[in-house]
Amino acid sequence: MSKGFRDADFAQVLSDRATNGEIERILDRDREQAAHSLERKSEGAYGLCEDCNREIGAERLAALPTATRCISCQSAWEKAAH
Repeated sequence: MSKGFRDADFAQVLSDRATNGEIERILDRDREQAAHSLERKSEGAYGLCEDCNREIGAERLAALPTATRCISCQSAWEKAAH
């Protein structure tokens, strides 16, 4: 193998590690959200937005059963987090 490929291979390894790290962070965040949703369910608050206390839309809960915020509050929360 020529020496010219070593740098490309190393770059690919670094790229793969970064991708794997991001996937792990996303999965960790999803697990935390699922646990938080179960906690709210045990408190009798499932389906209610944790910010505005209004009902979370049925379509949203069907698509994302672990949602704890309505679409409006989730959008505002995401904007504030970034």
